[in-house]
Amino acid sequence: MSRSRTRGPRSLAALMLAVVVVASGCSSGSKGAGSDGTKSKSLVVYSGQHEDLTQALAAAFEKESGITLEVRSGDDAGLVNQIIEEGDRSKADVVLTEEPGPIAQLDAAGLLAKVDSSTLAKVDSRFSPKSGNWLAWAARVRVMLYNPNLISEDELPKSVLELSDPEWKGRFAYAPSGAFVTTVNYLIDSIGEDKTLEWLKGIKANGVNEQKNGKVRDSVEAGQHEFGLANHYYWYILAREKGGEDALQSRVHYVDGKDAGGLVLASGAGVLKSSKNQETAQQFMAWLADRDGGQQIVAKDTPQYPTVDGVTSSYDIRPLSELDPPEFDQGSLSEGAKAKELMVKAGLI
Repeated sequence: MSRSRTRGPRSLAALMLAVVVVASGCSSGSKGAGSDGTKSKSLVVYSGQHEDLTQALAAAFEKESGITLEVRSGDDAGLVNQIIEEGDRSKADVVLTEEPGPIAQLDAAGLLAKVDSSTLAKVDSRFSPKSGNWLAWAARVRVMLYNPNLISEDELPKSVLELSDPEWKGRFAYAPSGAFVTTVNYLIDSIGEDKTLEWLKGIKANGVNEQKNGKVRDSVEAGQHEFGLANHYYWYILAREKGGEDALQSRVHYVDGKDAGGLVLASGAGVLKSSKNQETAQQFMAWLADRDGGQQIVAKDTPQYPTVDGVTSSYDIRPLSELDPPEFDQGSLSEGAKAKELMVKAGLI
């Protein structure tokens, strides 16, 4: 079974040209019925997740049953815009997103079906949206990556909000990534639009925009910056590639105190209301949340967090139970457009 993936098309036309079809399947059991009462043998999945994780999920899902997944891959924003434009005509049965904001946008637009309560009950309730219309099936945490040769861990700012202070000018890196946008969205909700804009202006004045989280990681590792803002898993990927954490110069700092710098952000999965394969789609969702199904793939094939209690990552990441993130409704992060608007005003994008 061959699979490939092209990420990042921004326009609808470019996205459709870059569509990748991935064959896969589901756990054995009852097959979902189509609109004509026949049993569905396939699902169309629009996925904004990382290539290797998507492929690993697809391979395991297929191995457990003969149901085929046709995975059409792209970036979160492009896929969400496509689904909204397609409306009831969408070919998608299921959508997977990397960030909570885009799937929350689909939820706010009324395009998602309820997820079976038995499926939602499997995952950590802290990361499930209050609406119950999508599944938090994986998670990542925002961290500070730092270089101990340049700054000690106890010298790092205690809060990400401090980074607008003049003392941090020229000392840190950031990237206006999807997770950064989600952080801005959270700040708008928690401290207000005006204060968030002022903070963004401070980030622009004090930080170095490295454009990508991976570049933030690499530049901190190389000693070009004292520290940087990124998602935790970028560092753990590099550590495994290099032969272990001791092979790296940089380290990971988890921000405690329920600070915005330590946000835990859920990856979402949802079933489109327009899908003609509701039962099969819900079956896939149940597999994705199963501790012996999709959660094992999250645990083994990526340093992202499984969201089911008792499923332990194969990477030496700090356990979710030991994190101290802000508590909020992941489904409240649907206003990504407002966050991007403020980032434009501040000159970050």
